[in-house]
Amino acid sequence: MSATKLLVLGIVHISGGAHGYQVRSELQSWHAETWAKIKPGSIYHALKKAAADGLLTEHAEPGNSGPERVLYRTTARGRDELVELVRDGLRRTQDPDMLNASIAMLPMLTRSDAIAHVSERVARLEAELVVQAGWREHPDRDIPEHVREQAELWAGHARTELEWAKSLSKRLSEGAYTMADDPGSWQTVHDPLKMHL
Repeated sequence: MSATKLLVLGIVHISGGAHGYQVRSELQSWHAETWAKIKPGSIYHALKKAAADGLLTEHAEPGNSGPERVLYRTTARGRDELVELVRDGLRRTQDPDMLNASIAMLPMLTRSDAIAHVSERVARLEAELVVQAGWREHPDRDIPEHVREQAELWAGHARTELEWAKSLSKRLSEGAYTMADDPGSWQTVHDPLKMHL
């Protein structure tokens, strides 16, 4: 649910306001169902829940020769929650859905904030690899030998992810991507729809 919540809040916020159908269409165009396991029904649930929690406001609008539509906009609390979810997804390991959602909403953070949280991920991955190495050297005798292969698989994933995180941190330090505190970011563009999600 957190990855869905993060992406829903992010799209509504960057858009300056969006209907449920717009949020769903945007996430489908990003193929979010593949990399964040988002289901269409969960998008509408996340919108309603975020509104109930005070993270979004709901504005009824007349539909084009149909029923009223609801326009969602982020509140100040919603924006703060969005930023914290992106930070959490960057630093939390072993949650690929949140990591993918956080990468998709990376420009919500300032450059220094993004670098700090990616660096925290690097430190956590390094610490986890040390623990894994110790476990592989002194495995529990009750664990079948073939099950230990999972530790090898996880360590391989962690090493690859560690290399990627270090590379992302370096690219951010060198000015990659338009971040929240950069000219032309979602914060500095007057018409949010010009951001072309």
